[in-house]
Amino acid sequence: MVAHSLSMLQFKVDLNPKDLHILMWLGYVPRYSTKMLKLVRWIPPICDFSLNVDGACKGNPGECGGGGCICDSQGNVYMAFSHFFGVGTSMIAEVRALCDGLRLATSSGYKLSIIHSDSQVLVNSICEKKMLSWRSYRWWREAISLIREPALMSHVYRETNQLADALANFAVKDKCNKVFRGALNLPYSCKGPMTIDKSGLLNVRLL
Repeated sequence: MVAHSLSMLQFKVDLNPKDLHILMWLGYVPRYSTKMLKLVRWIPPICDFSLNVDGACKGNPGECGGGGCICDSQGNVYMAFSHFFGVGTSMIAEVRALCDGLRLATSSGYKLSIIHSDSQVLVNSICEKKMLSWRSYRWWREAISLIREPALMSHVYRETNQLADALANFAVKDKCNKVFRGALNLPYSCKGPMTIDKSGLLNVRLL
């Protein structure tokens, strides 16, 4: 009866050996959750340019910023940005980063074929045209208006969005508003992720 009552339980912390020995004496068989590994990498655009964006927030709410980069099919960075937004929420940071990235691509004349974000909530909101919150409405509305066909909004894993993530964190750390033209002008902390993306190296993701 004890074994049956415990058979479906999964403990959140490790049991000490004495308690585990008692439970196993009563017929309990411990169950362990397994993690699957998946190899992922940044996928370049088939044609034209791609935009990767990400937001960073130190606390929620807290100081936040956004970053992003415009790349070609060879992984070359044409433009990138790091913008500090002040105090806000993580979702405001994500929406504003998308809006700023689209503004930059439009004003610079880059035709986008794909837009990447590691925020599934943001991607769903844009694709379904359902506003996230009234606090982010003005940036969300502008982002919707700036997305031109055939550009598609796509969700990617965080491990394949590292350059945009590094740019967003740089914005919060330095409290800066900067636009970088070309890979050579990127902050030092962002050159590693850029090299990994361009080389096509695989990242490991735990599922």
